[in-house]
Formats: sequence, structure tokens, C-alpha cells
Amino acid sequence: MTVQPDVMKLRADARERAAARTPIPFDGDIVGDKLAGIAVRRYEPTGASPGALIYLHGGYGVFGDLDLQDNYCRLLAAGLAVEVVSVDYRLAPEASLAESVADALTVLDLLHARGVPRLWLAGDSAGGAVACLAAEATDLPLEGLLLTNPVLDLSLNSFDDDAPEGPDRELSEFALLAWCRVDDLAHAPELRYRTEGLPPCLVVVGDRDALVPEARAFVAACGTTGVRSRLVVLPGAGHGFVSAGRAPDVVAAAVSWFELASPGAFIGLPDSSGLTMDEQGPSMGA
Repeated sequence: MTVQPDVMKLRADARERAAARTPIPFDGDIVGDKLAGIAVRRYEPTGASPGALIYLHGGYGVFGDLDLQDNYCRLLAAGLAVEVVSVDYRLAPEASLAESVADALTVLDLLHARGVPRLWLAGDSAGGAVACLAAEATDLPLEGLLLTNPVLDLSLNSFDDDAPEGPDRELSEFALLAWCRVDDLAHAPELRYRTEGLPPCLVVVGDRDALVPEARAFVAACGTTGVRSRLVVLPGAGHGFVSAGRAPDVVAAAVSWFELASPGAFIGLPDSSGLTMDEQGPSMGA
């Protein structure tokens, strides 16, 4: 039987963790905004290239807000030299996964309607599921999809219970049942196999994370469906690594993969050549 956690406490604890982090310096503008009533935070670095990366935070689909991964968004915007638009999408149990995805799509469509020429989607953990489903649903051409320790098997069939630093299994079960609006996780989406028509994908996962198997399955499926993709496995990293000092590794890999900025555009980015990388799909090695 799945234990029901105190969602309000989870949210309060997440806000407390976010408030305790020291914001990193950012050369540019950070502005709160609302798009069709959806709260967003826009990170526009000085000298940004045209375009926007729409970011969906983690938090099991039940907690998290615009503050949760603020520093990561700053690093993404600075390192990629493109505006990052972080979305405060609706959460379970009040809202369904479909409603979370609808929020991401609304922001995506509005940015496109305002003439933003190039669009990317990015998501961390549960936000990775939102990003994948939004990329699957949109008719707009996307430049790419950036996923960090993404939840891609919402049935938890491939969850590695022996991994030392994965997300909490019981909390995952509760959250995904509520978010997916199913009585049994056997009926939850398995996004690890749904790659047809996706834009180029960069997937970054820690080698100590319970979600490694689904990340590998997703990139393998990309190879089968002809989607250009790369899997980056961070040694010594567990779930939630973007808030634990490994975000620069992601930015370095994204700079190389999406060709958004030169690797030296952000001072302090590590050389990504030492990371474990696998590629699938056409134009391998490009």
C-alpha cells in the first residue's frame, strides 16, 4: 500500500531548501512574468542569441516552484547564451500530468506567437516527463530537448531499487499515481519508448541514479526511430545533481550538443570531454 505523504510539508521543505541557497551572480536580467496566467521567470543573459529555452523544474510532480532550481536556470542562460523561461506549472494532486503539460504548451505557443525564432524544451526529473510530453504534443518545430535525470518510465517498471542515490520509491509511487490519474502504475505512460518525431535530445543522468535504465532505454529508442540523441552519464552523481554542484557539467554538455554558444562563453564551465557519452540516431558524432 502506498503511503500518502504530507504534500504541504514537502512543498514547504522544498521552498526552505531553495531559500537557503545563495544565488549565483548573473550578467543579465531576471524578470518575473505571467503568460496566460501562468507564472514564469525569464532569465535573459547579456548578449543573448535569439530564442528561448523553456524549463520545467523537478519535484516528483507534487512540489517545486520557480525558486527550486533558480541557480541552474541562471547557469543554463549564461552558459548557453539564450533566454531561459522557467515555468511554474500546475502540480499534483490538485492537477493532473495532462494539465502540467498543457501549461508548458501554453508557454511554448505564446513565445512562438510573439515571434521567438528558436525554441528548446528542458526538464529535470519529473519536469523531464512534462518536457517530453510537450515535445510529443506540439506541432511547432523545436531545436532540441534537454533532459536531466528525467522520469521517463512513469510505471516505475525499470526503476533500479539497488541504485544508491535515486529518488524515493514510495514518494514516486504516490506522486505518479496522483499525477497520472491512474489506480495502478501499470497504466502510467512509459515515455522511454515514445521517441517518434522528437527533436534532437540530450539526456544527462548520474551513474548512481535509479533512473539510469530508463535513460538508456530512451536513447536506444531514439536510435530506433531516427532521432538524434546523446546520453551523458555523470560519474559519482545521484538524483538531483543539478542542485548539488554538477549543473556546470550539464551546461558544458549542452553547449557542445546544441551548439548554442562557445564552450568559453561561461567562465568556469568544465570540459565535457571526460564525461561518459553515448550517441544514437542519424549524424552520430556530429
